[in-house]
Amino acid sequence: MLTSVLAWGLPPVQADPPPAPRIPLAVGLLVTTAVAEADGDYESRKRLVGRDDEAWRLDYQASLPVPGGPPRQLASERRLHDADLASARTYRNRFEADTEEDYPGTTALGASRAVLDELETAGVARFALVGEEGWLARAGVAAGAAGDFAAALLANPNVAFKGELRRQSTGQLTVLVNGQPAALPVLIASGRFTARSGRAIDAELQLLRDPANPLALQWRIGDARLQVVRIDFPAPRPALAQTLKAQRRVVLPGLLFDFGSASLRPESSAALPAIVEAIRSAPAGVLSLEGHTDSIGDGARNQRLSQARAEAVRAALVAIDPALAARLRAVGLGASRPVAGNDTLDGRARNRRVELVLP
Repeated sequence: MLTSVLAWGLPPVQADPPPAPRIPLAVGLLVTTAVAEADGDYESRKRLVGRDDEAWRLDYQASLPVPGGPPRQLASERRLHDADLASARTYRNRFEADTEEDYPGTTALGASRAVLDELETAGVARFALVGEEGWLARAGVAAGAAGDFAAALLANPNVAFKGELRRQSTGQLTVLVNGQPAALPVLIASGRFTARSGRAIDAELQLLRDPANPLALQWRIGDARLQVVRIDFPAPRPALAQTLKAQRRVVLPGLLFDFGSASLRPESSAALPAIVEAIRSAPAGVLSLEGHTDSIGDGARNQRLSQARAEAVRAALVAIDPALAARLRAVGLGASRPVAGNDTLDGRARNRRVELVLP
């Protein structure tokens, strides 16, 4: 007869955690970044939409905070040259509105392979930052810079801060990958970077430890902090219908909304057919589409937003198959049922969701 290890006073064998998913450079890769503001998390999205013989085409969409007004929508397209992904030293995270951008010698998704390799092997790498005007200006002010310095950053899209990244440690960062939380391996590096004017800022980056795709997953510039909270890419996924049958509820992947909005973004259309199939194969009865938010802001407003988002998903599904109108009801639950802490960017990203629930 087998004896339990517990009978010998030994700890039970722990199952190995699932391996971290590989994040491919591929058409359809969508990287969602959030920055925390007082009234909520503002997001930007970078999506690889195609490529030619030597470069990728990157589509950029952002909802940027405007004090006292609605968010400013920014859209752009940029070329990412293969040679720069291999060896560039400048990370250009600033995008210009409504234009086709091409900046040889820079990256836009993270560091180059050469920079990651030097950090892994030598612990130091030359590096430069050209950043989105708002957080660079705020970083300059936080560092004690005069107002004219902040104004110069806002006016000049080519202010580069140069210095060295030095490896500090390694670890893991939780990101929603194709709708599921995943602990991704990161290398943490920091440095002090100086502009030609002599002004300096401190920065820290957490880079994905993948030589083929060293994405920047989190960065701090002065007091500004940005973090990748979602990564989506074309890949085989467990059938929604199977997950729904086994668990009675499922978080719907691939649904994207702008800050404070109930309008589904165009990128969401790719996820809708699989949701329709899951509903068609579900047992008879009325299924619920439950909208959820994070806890930032007024509770009543969050409840209304969650209801409106659930109704928007229902309308999109019924537009594909009108017969689903009799099988779906929309419910808004606001921030009342979190699945993660609301004190972190990734936790709030997990809480902003729409679930499909069996009766």
